[in-house]
Amino acid sequence: MRPLALACSLFALVACDPQARDGAPTCPPCECECEASAPACAPVMATGASGQGGTGQGATGQGGTGVAVATGAAGDMDAARELGDRVAAASRKMFHDDGEGCLEDLQRVGELDSGMLERLAVTQGQCEMLVGKCQEGKTRISAWYQREMAMTTVRADEMAEQLGAMRCRGGDSSQRDRLLGALYELSDAAYMNPRDVAYCEARVKTVLELEGKVKAQGPRDSQISGGKQALFHTAAACLVAAGDCRRAEARFRELFPREGLDAITDPALREKVLRESFESSFESCAAGSGPSGK
Repeated sequence: MRPLALACSLFALVACDPQARDGAPTCPPCECECEASAPACAPVMATGASGQGGTGQGATGQGGTGVAVATGAAGDMDAARELGDRVAAASRKMFHDDGEGCLEDLQRVGELDSGMLERLAVTQGQCEMLVGKCQEGKTRISAWYQREMAMTTVRADEMAEQLGAMRCRGGDSSQRDRLLGALYELSDAAYMNPRDVAYCEARVKTVLELEGKVKAQGPRDSQISGGKQALFHTAAACLVAAGDCRRAEARFRELFPREGLDAITDPALREKVLRESFESSFESCAAGSGPSGK
């Protein structure tokens, strides 16, 4: 009896990213593979992770998952336990941006069970992104979605790119990858995980540097078009979450869509529109809404 053939698929823990931004399921069902002569699989150990959902562009959450193992030999149990530990460690390291550590764990997973590694393509792709292999990671993830979930190439590429916005770090990242990454991080800091002012400003600077260089790729490309249009609000929200209302309002005014403002010729009315728009969007800053005061 092959010991690792008894390990239930663990990739539900790592293939489903907590920051996925659409409602499509990204976790295939867990399957237990037992040989005909083996007893029914019984739960022996479990590893779980809880994810945070939500960005400015929508989100799905992640819940715990487990490992089911059935074996009659201590050696088989040890191998299955190590397999589960390595998969869980790879997932944890991915979420902590430790791409190298993640890939080391996945290499060991492949040595223990090559079939399991194939099922962890989404995790492997994200960890490759973290070490600067953005294009290779996106290609691997897109291929997995096409093969396992019957997605079209266009949709699979979009899913891979959404994960790339979270994981691509330097390396062969394109200008588009960098822009999407900055928009994602700005939105995350605005609505989910507050950061400091310097973090917000650095992402705004990147967006402003690249927005004129990266064009939307058609009507489906809302990641680019929508992110640019919402920048005035997202940037301000990030700064409000960082505790700086004064700088938040300054960015809000600076980046407010010009089409609407240019149509208002009365300076007093324009000022009123800007002030009331900011205060209604960020009530916590209403008392000190002018450029003076924090």
